[in-house]
Amino acid sequence: MLYRKSFFAAALLASAAVLGLNPVLAQTTPAPGDSGAVQSQARHHAGPRMAPGQLVDGRIAFFKAELKITPEQETQWQSVATALRQNANALDQAISSARQQRGTMDAVQRLTVRGQFDKVRSENDERLLSAFKPLYASLSPEQQQIASQLLVQHHGWHHRA
Repeated sequence: MLYRKSFFAAALLASAAVLGLNPVLAQTTPAPGDSGAVQSQARHHAGPRMAPGQLVDGRIAFFKAELKITPEQETQWQSVATALRQNANALDQAISSARQQRGTMDAVQRLTVRGQFDKVRSENDERLLSAFKPLYASLSPEQQQIASQLLVQHHGWHHRA
């Protein structure tokens, strides 16, 4: 189980790095004379990024395997999988819109985009919660414990007290 947790944490960090959401929302200006930061920022923005929709099927398969979804839980699981796909699609659209505006936004527009991302995340959380509650109720205590661990790792809540 420890290996799986480490793998999952590494996969999430890699996903976050690949998505590169922060540079879309808040591009920082390096300090004068900080050429390493300029080169690093240029490399970060130069490469193609994977969108959440490109990663979602792998994440769904991982969660299903980790939770050991039974045939009896399959109907509830399909609702969760659908919600995860819809969430990835909504985030893909928000990212695409922000990328089209990148470089042309002033401070007010950047704050507006950040608010749009917050709204998408909130709507995604509500959609997932609606689908996840019935599944969670059908899980065994062991599965619930695994689900709780996966959710904490996914949202970074283990860093908060």
